[in-house]
Amino acid sequence: MIICSCNVITDTAVRNVVTTADITFGSPAQVYDCLGCSVQCGLCSRSVKRILDERQGDTATAAVWPVHAEPAPCELMSVA
Repeated sequence: MIICSCNVITDTAVRNVVTTADITFGSPAQVYDCLGCSVQCGLCSRSVKRILDERQGDTATAAVWPVHAEPAPCELMSVA
């Protein structure tokens, strides 16, 4: 299912990058960085945060994250 309309990103794509990347993500912005895009309107940040929490075993309700850039190195990023 598409969770980010601005960048047309699916929950499957987010789950794949979160589970296959060899880094620990601290924010949705870092996930977007690895997907080769950036947070636009921020409405999807809660969904991305929830996926991060699931990956870390935290089932608590995700808090609303502020939208700000926190780039992270990611082996999955394409280099232009």
